Amino acid sequence: MTRRRAYELQGDLRCFPPPVLFQMMALGNLDGLVVLRSAAGASEVYFQGGKLVFARGPGQKRTLGEELARRGLLDRSACEAAAREPDRNPQGPRIGAILVQRGAIRREDLEALMRERIKEAICAVVDWREGRFTFEAGVHPDEEDILLDVQLESLLLECMTRLDDARRGGTDALEGRT
Repeated sequence: MTRRRAYELQGDLRCFPPPVLFQMMALGNLDGLVVLRSAAGASEVYFQGGKLVFARGPGQKRTLGEELARRGLLDRSACEAAAREPDRNPQGPRIGAILVQRGAIRREDLEALMRERIKEAICAVVDWREGRFTFEAGVHPDEEDILLDVQLESLLLECMTRLDDARRGGTDALEGRT
């Protein structure tokens, strides 16, 4: 018999849509991981002290290094060298921190990209009403060493505005194009 993992909170997105879940985490000053699953994919959203600190969306396939190189913010060889570093020291810093330490990228550029990726992840799931969620308290994104304090209310408002714009006039607003 396979035992199912016990979560502190789990349920249906029809009853607890993502914006409600996220606001519950914030109002409760909770630490942990919310995982959302639907036919569109899965998303992970981390909170510390009720603050949104990291998120990974259903369509985010590129690594941080790949995205930095694609945008011309980083030389691919610097990214590959940093990627080899954790193999030598598994407990060491992640690629982003290594690149900042080496001066390959500015911390501001890294944080801007991470904020954008978090925004994309949240906006991708904000209107999900089909699917399930779980919340596991005390889980931290320990594999990410640059965590951000993202203003949840303003992010949700921006995502909902994009969604409303997309419903009125096409899908460009959901993709962040104006």
